[in-house]
Amino acid sequence: MNPVCVAMRAHNDMPLVAETLRSLATQRRPFTLVAFDNASTDGTLEEIRKHTGRIQHVPAGAYVPGRVLNQAMAATEGEVVVFLNSDCTPQNDSMLDALVAGFADDKVAAVFGRQMPRPDCRALMAKDTDDTYGDGARQRFWRHCFSMAVSGIRRTVWEKMPFQEDLQYSEDIDWTWRARQRGYEIRYVPDAIAMHSHNYTLRQYYKRHFGEGRAEAQIFAWTPWERSLVRYSLMPYVRQVASDWKYCAAKLRVDEALYSPLLRMAQLAGRRRGFSTGWRELNR
Repeated sequence: MNPVCVAMRAHNDMPLVAETLRSLATQRRPFTLVAFDNASTDGTLEEIRKHTGRIQHVPAGAYVPGRVLNQAMAATEGEVVVFLNSDCTPQNDSMLDALVAGFADDKVAAVFGRQMPRPDCRALMAKDTDDTYGDGARQRFWRHCFSMAVSGIRRTVWEKMPFQEDLQYSEDIDWTWRARQRGYEIRYVPDAIAMHSHNYTLRQYYKRHFGEGRAEAQIFAWTPWERSLVRYSLMPYVRQVASDWKYCAAKLRVDEALYSPLLRMAQLAGRRRGFSTGWRELNR
């Protein structure tokens, strides 16, 4: 069995990085690890050094996602490169095998695995993670879906089409969307399972969706209706809150039901403002 190269991006992820590295070491498929540490100060770098000497340092304030991904592709070997965030912990010993197997068809440019919420994940954010991944059934209703957190990239496609280095968010969405426009397939691999979630504050959630909305405006083509306040913001807000309340009723979570309108308003406001900013930048 040929080893696969694993590229890991890290920034202050203790103690999760230790869990991830221990789990990665149990994989059935042999691998080599190349790490990219963004000025960690909490022991993350020292933990990584226990597992690999191939570490590239990204100075504080110099992290540009697309640039680091291009550096990772250039620093690794093999036709398939696996990407695994340092806080993304494999949940079985076949994760690498499943990701690599996803490239059996030459038309597959990238694969991404299933993410599961951590036990301490807030209920509504766990719901979002399960909705996005799970068995993948919901993905067919969306324009596009991908996450770099646990994924694989085909080198020959990347050589023709590197990652954009002028995006601070959604560089993975941009790359895989462009690959699809060229006729390649992006494949979801639900058997490649990793635990990965965040408990965002309302401010953090707003910031995340601002960044994603800003990038989204520039990545996709939009009709006037699709980018309207009603279609892009208000309809998703109502749909999300209704879905949250149904979920909370089943789970008997009154607290989360009360929190849902606030969380989804932060999502709506951040994404709307981000989209408007990105749209202005695109058309100026």
